[in-house]
Amino acid sequence: MTPRRYRGSIAVWAALLAYASFYPFQLRIPSPEAVSAFFAAPRYVIRSDIAFNVVAYMPLGTLTCLYLRTLLDRHAILKAALFGAAFSLAMELVQLFVPNRVATFADLVANAGGALIGALVFADPFYSMVTRRLGAVRDAAIIPGAWGDASLVLLMLWFLAQLNPAIPFFGAGDIAQGEGSLRLLQWAAVGMSICGFGLFISTVLRNESGSLRVSAVLLSVALWLKFAFASLMLQPHFSAEWVSTGRMLGLAGGIAAFVPLRRLGRPARIYLGFVLLLAGALFSKIFGAYSPLEEFLRLFRWPHGQLGSFATLTRFLHELWPFAAVVFLASLFVVSRKQAVR
Repeated sequence: MTPRRYRGSIAVWAALLAYASFYPFQLRIPSPEAVSAFFAAPRYVIRSDIAFNVVAYMPLGTLTCLYLRTLLDRHAILKAALFGAAFSLAMELVQLFVPNRVATFADLVANAGGALIGALVFADPFYSMVTRRLGAVRDAAIIPGAWGDASLVLLMLWFLAQLNPAIPFFGAGDIAQGEGSLRLLQWAAVGMSICGFGLFISTVLRNESGSLRVSAVLLSVALWLKFAFASLMLQPHFSAEWVSTGRMLGLAGGIAAFVPLRRLGRPARIYLGFVLLLAGALFSKIFGAYSPLEEFLRLFRWPHGQLGSFATLTRFLHELWPFAAVVFLASLFVVSRKQAVR
């Protein structure tokens, strides 16, 4: 393992945390009350906000500790926890300058605690019982090196995007807008995106014969996450109708197309995955319907403070992911062709 191998993953997660902290990307001069509130005991504690902060910083602690372990640092866990606390302090101080955001010492403690919990996955006995085995599974299942790491980062971002139930499954826009008169084209876009996703999975697995099972599991988990978060976060009407029959037909059609295509050679699968993901994304963007941000946020009944950053960040990731996957596949195709020539 090379030390620089995990820097990209740390940078990606730090960027996500910075987005959540800087939203809505406006500046103000902090008032004396805002500064004093940071050091004062909170009047009340919202448990969901604390839990959100802890969970959000756990990956930062894990990735930082993983990076430090490649440097053979004996104090990797402690330094990863301190880095998470320092990063959290910087984000909380920035929030003093962001309108409608409240920086508190309680958030700092929750964030630092999340980073520490994330780093402790490398402490025994948890490391020997769980973390090391998960690492062995990753090495056995995913292509090696930085390409495999990048594919896992992309999958992580894809799962994060699926947590927003106001976005159609493998579509664009939001569920507040009707599908209009171009439904067949929208459903075809879903089918192409599903097939392209399966081909993406097949290219990053060492043994492509298991790609159908893995793709089906990932799609099923993401779909059930959509259902769960829709029931939890959306207004009742949208919770009942956020998935259309046509999109489910597109899902089934995409899987059916993937079944024979997964048996092609790896270069062909990389190329077809590139084409289908790009075509599905472009079709979705062209025919998707978008609501203004204020209307988009009204779809939710989630009353907590992170709604704006959560909804907009996951929406951004959903829009960005197909094109990031296309860049990944195009780069992988070029590298694989060069290696074949050698």
